[in-house]
Amino acid sequence: MLAELEPTPDQVTVTVNTSQMNVTEHAELADFKGTSREIPAIFEAYKEMTVPAQPGWVEEHIRRLTKAGIQSAFQCYNINSFESVERLMRRGVYKGPLVMNWVAISGGMDAPNIYNLANFVRAVPDGAVLTVESSVRNVLPVNMMGIAMGLHVRCGTEDVLWNQTRTAKIGTVAQIEQLVAISRQFGRPIATAKQAREISKIGVFYETAEESLAANGFAPNRNGGNQGFLRKAA
Repeated sequence: MLAELEPTPDQVTVTVNTSQMNVTEHAELADFKGTSREIPAIFEAYKEMTVPAQPGWVEEHIRRLTKAGIQSAFQCYNINSFESVERLMRRGVYKGPLVMNWVAISGGMDAPNIYNLANFVRAVPDGAVLTVESSVRNVLPVNMMGIAMGLHVRCGTEDVLWNQTRTAKIGTVAQIEQLVAISRQFGRPIATAKQAREISKIGVFYETAEESLAANGFAPNRNGGNQGFLRKAA
């Protein structure tokens, strides 16, 4: 009897840098009403949650994913996470398309405001793929900023259960339909599944760090001498 194998994913999330992930910090108790999250023990568990993503863990996962032909999609919680990813690429640990989420959920990660987003976007090279992400009633405002800036957006019931006035629950499909309508009003076309794969360059890897840096729009590594803050000496 042959065992049925699970299909290999095209892309797997890689968190970068250990961080607090208190997903209750900028929410209100009303956001969790009627869900398991209002149970005190579960609420406290989410409040005390952390993301363990130390350098060795990150590098090992990148190596394993790359060996399996799976793209690493980086979760960046602030500018420090992005800078760590850039250094990994400059050292040749990751050699592929740069696909990232900017996670603005507070509680140890970036707060969802235009100043943090603009600072993050300013550092991201033109060849990268960036998606914005927030939670509860910040999801829609952050996504509207992302759409206006030509970025990619995320939504769904994992992030928010309520409409903006908290008068009714809103499901994932309804949230997607809302963002599609807003995107069209902003003049931003919606990608098909095929186009989304092409945008993220699924299945693409590069031979060298220099090729990877060039493809993603980074300045090349400095040849010789002290590599400075971007790259430690070998």
